[in-house]
Amino acid sequence: MKTSRCIGSFVAMTGLVGLLAGCGSEGAPSVSASGSGSGSASASGTITGFGSIIVNGKKFETSGSSFTVDGQSGSQSDLKVGMTVTVNGSFNGTQRSASAVLQKDAVEGLVQSVASDGLSLIVMGQTVLVDNTTLIDDNIPGRNIQNLVAGTDQVEVNGHIRSNGMIQATFIERKLLNVTPEVRGFVKNHNDGAKTFQIGALTVNYTTALINDMPNPSGISWNGLLVEAKGTVFNAGTSTLTATKVEPDNHGVGAQIDEFEVEGFVTQVLGRGDFFIGNRHIQTMSATEFRGGTIDEIVVGAKLSAEGRWENSILIAKHVKFHESARLEGDIETIGVNSFTIAGLPGVTVNMNNQTEFKNTSLSSLSSGDHIRVRGRISGTHAILATRVELRSADTDVDLQGPVQSINGDVIVILGLSINAGSINHFESVSGTSMSRTGFLAAVSVNSLVKVKGEWNGTAVAWDEAELED
Repeated sequence: MKTSRCIGSFVAMTGLVGLLAGCGSEGAPSVSASGSGSGSASASGTITGFGSIIVNGKKFETSGSSFTVDGQSGSQSDLKVGMTVTVNGSFNGTQRSASAVLQKDAVEGLVQSVASDGLSLIVMGQTVLVDNTTLIDDNIPGRNIQNLVAGTDQVEVNGHIRSNGMIQATFIERKLLNVTPEVRGFVKNHNDGAKTFQIGALTVNYTTALINDMPNPSGISWNGLLVEAKGTVFNAGTSTLTATKVEPDNHGVGAQIDEFEVEGFVTQVLGRGDFFIGNRHIQTMSATEFRGGTIDEIVVGAKLSAEGRWENSILIAKHVKFHESARLEGDIETIGVNSFTIAGLPGVTVNMNNQTEFKNTSLSSLSSGDHIRVRGRISGTHAILATRVELRSADTDVDLQGPVQSINGDVIVILGLSINAGSINHFESVSGTSMSRTGFLAAVSVNSLVKVKGEWNGTAVAWDEAELED
């Protein structure tokens, strides 16, 4: 169900924007209506397909486009699904055309270690996270990062920078030639006296680097800036890069874009509906539609995409979409070291790792009977990997949201659980309007995102509401 909330006030960010008026204020930038009119268009995110180029599910025609790949002039044939790009161009109705495509790595360099569980690796001081959405190139044996040789193999990683500096990988390939040690990330521990700073566990020495586009280091700390550092020498023993160039990771788009979409992880929240994805500033308004979540679930670490009008270095969002499609709510029934189950959702396992965020609780504090709300990613037929676990007040509510795995008559299956829609009386469309059971079942297909709500009576769940989600 989609919801919209009004933002009562916005918080200023020193050196970036001035104090903005509250939601619905006169003079707020208008948001272009996708599917009608014409204007400039950009998208920043992951390549999801070709046939021209598809970014975040949006297709851009690339006839006549220029391509910049890893800092060099290239072509579309140099790109692969899973790579992260920024596309600049235009739209006319539902048709989009790209004038320029810019691909950037998150890190390129030496593999220093690979985790025994295959879920992470260290590349040039950067922790790279791997999950079931990460695409591994076929030049890595078995498409398995555990077949990489630490201390020998060099890789190029595309992905999104998280708030903690870790990289959520979308694509990993082994580099056999022309390796340029480089990294993008947030600066910490800047020391202009020593001419050094850190990105992750990497020390960058910029004594002889070109830094003309950066703020004057003698007067302004670089801490917190998202930058790109390139070099020629990486010392694995000291995890130090001798940089030849350090530059701000700019937005890669024009000053004003009529239709702009960005995908990534929330790195900072300034106020309600006022946040950053990477280093891009996003603000919502009264008409903003929230898909797959609510405004109160915009928290640091959440993976989102936002679409709207880019003006004065701010994206005024028309849509905000949450990418962790699985949502659960209920009482913890059983709990293990890094997993638990929920009463009324038999067979469904919630797994946790060191990237799981906890609100009002901690991993060690969770116990059977706690009423919790979970957001996460599907990690198996009957399992999710929790990205966020929130402790709630005692309640009998039970929620189950995920892609439909199968449908047979009135019965839909989500995370292995069979839900009989014949016993449900209230149905909602994607837009939140009521619909009939017949209309709902006609609209549902395999992979449709559906949320069902019910009440736990201590023995079973009585499902009473079903919603189509976008």
